[in-house]
Amino acid sequence: MQWPALKILTILFWLFLIASAPGYSQVSSYRLQQADSLFNARQFTQSLEHYRVILDNKQYTSSMLLKMAFIEEGLHNTGEALYYLNLYYLATQDPSALDKMDELATKNNLSGYQSTEGKMALTFYRKHHLWISLAIAGFIFFLFSVAVAVRRNNKKPVIAVSLLFVFAVVLGVHLYAMEPATNGIVARPNTYIMQGPSGGAPVAEILQAGHRFEIKGQTDVWVKIEWKGKPAYIRENLLLPVVL
Repeated sequence: MQWPALKILTILFWLFLIASAPGYSQVSSYRLQQADSLFNARQFTQSLEHYRVILDNKQYTSSMLLKMAFIEEGLHNTGEALYYLNLYYLATQDPSALDKMDELATKNNLSGYQSTEGKMALTFYRKHHLWISLAIAGFIFFLFSVAVAVRRNNKKPVIAVSLLFVFAVVLGVHLYAMEPATNGIVARPNTYIMQGPSGGAPVAEILQAGHRFEIKGQTDVWVKIEWKGKPAYIRENLLLPVVL
């Protein structure tokens, strides 16, 4: 009795997420309606094909991404399910998606999903990198205006200039050091990661689908990642970049 109950709870969790997900208007309404109709008719694989076409055209809704993750989990495609959950979280910052990712990662013994508060804050910071940059730049402009006004009154704008210098340094560090990172999800089971960017390099590990890595760079068709504290490489067609 325990397994059916767990399965029902999983389905109810997905239905709750899908029902509460916000939408986006840039998606072709006809194809999306067709895909949703197939999904509601429980023709999941057919609806998934339509959703994939929409996503390939750089269009999406958050509800669509959740439905894709739900279908892939039902098909036991853990890597793809986690990929679409990562896209959903990237689009919405919904913390319940982190809980689901942690659940799947723990169940399948996958690395890269330890969601500490620090990592959540860093994800938020990176997502809003541009707006934070504009806010700092706006404050610098304000300080500059204050310094000019004080100077016109024949006073030395020591405080304003000092703060302006400090925030200029902060902006420089912010722009240089915090470029948004891109994660990647291992797409296929029994994926080889190599110690060097070559098929002839020693094998570092053979991984199952679903492991998540931060992408460090790329050499030809080889994506550079980090595995157990050391550089490693994976073919780009075996890694799904978490990018919308």
